Amino acid sequence: MQIVRTTKRYILITVIAVLMIGAGQARSDDDRFARTASGSTTWFLVVGEGELLLTGKHEAVQGAKALIATSLATELLKATVREKRPNSHSRDSFPSGHTSAAFAMATVLAAYEPQYKWPAYAVASSIGWSRVELHAHRWQDVIAGAALGYFTARHFTGERVSALRQGVSYQWQW
Repeated sequence: MQIVRTTKRYILITVIAVLMIGAGQARSDDDRFARTASGSTTWFLVVGEGELLLTGKHEAVQGAKALIATSLATELLKATVREKRPNSHSRDSFPSGHTSAAFAMATVLAAYEPQYKWPAYAVASSIGWSRVELHAHRWQDVIAGAALGYFTARHFTGERVSALRQGVSYQWQW
């Protein structure tokens, strides 16, 4: 099990390093790095959830809950606000789903694996930046997605939702 855990950590560190090294190349080829950062969202979520699973079942479950709740809230807002995207006629720009998911994962990783806090937020920020750079979103979409992902994940990492026989107990704390 220790070998698997060490291997997963090396994979996570490698993914984060590749994204951060790519940021240094962004000056010469912004579009290529932006496509890479935007396309790395799924890998970031999978590797992050894998790391949480190795940390413990509870942490992985809380991470999954945070991602599901963030995705549902994001889709509800998209359907309600119906903001037009800058690069198409589609009306699902606000908030950025890539950014909300990335910040939810970064927040969960920061809570349960504090050694990954800054690299995880750097990757999430790169993903948010890439969505604007690729003209898929405006800055307000990305900022709203980041805030939504952050606050939703903070809620789940703080154990503030409980399932009771009578229903769901909800306690919000800052």
